[in-house]
Amino acid sequence: MRRGTSEIKPQSSVAGQNEIARRLSDFPCGAAVKSEAQLEVALDAPPGVVFVLRGDGLEIGPMLRRIHSAGKLAAVHLDLVDGLSSDISGVRWLVRSGADAIISSHSQTVRAVKAEGVTAIQRVLCLSELSVEHGMTAVSRGQPDIVELLPGVILPQVADLVLPGLVVPLLAGGFIRSAKDVEAVLEAGALAVTTTDAALWNL
Repeated sequence: MRRGTSEIKPQSSVAGQNEIARRLSDFPCGAAVKSEAQLEVALDAPPGVVFVLRGDGLEIGPMLRRIHSAGKLAAVHLDLVDGLSSDISGVRWLVRSGADAIISSHSQTVRAVKAEGVTAIQRVLCLSELSVEHGMTAVSRGQPDIVELLPGVILPQVADLVLPGLVVPLLAGGFIRSAKDVEAVLEAGALAVTTTDAALWNL
């Protein structure tokens, strides 16, 4: 999809989840951006979902409008946006700004996102077997629409700890540096990967 398509309107949590999942299924490398330069590349790249991992809360609205004008959906990591708190006020600010999905590591924030009718993505940090267990417990509390595992490259080693209790789509992000990594993670059970490596956006 390219610039010039109609602006995407906010959707319900379920509808948004389905559309995000469909786009990631069609092209399973989500474009994760941390800078203006990366965003410019992502706007003209094949991925249908852009994951905003850095930003200024006061400038997030224009950024999301640019993403929508390029025909893409925008998922914003609330915990990493400057000037916004990871609570209901931050969630509502992103919803009003046009976020199609909101990412957080906090169960209470995930619940607030769902209450606002926007797709909720909960991040699970996998540092040890115990952290995976705690993360999955947090997921059961948050009840997100989508889960993202970090670092995603280790999913093949921990799939047996994560997938059995998961009933929503799984994304994998972090240290995914090659087409071989992408293939291994998808074969292990992920719907898609999120990556800042622009070379992988054009696989």
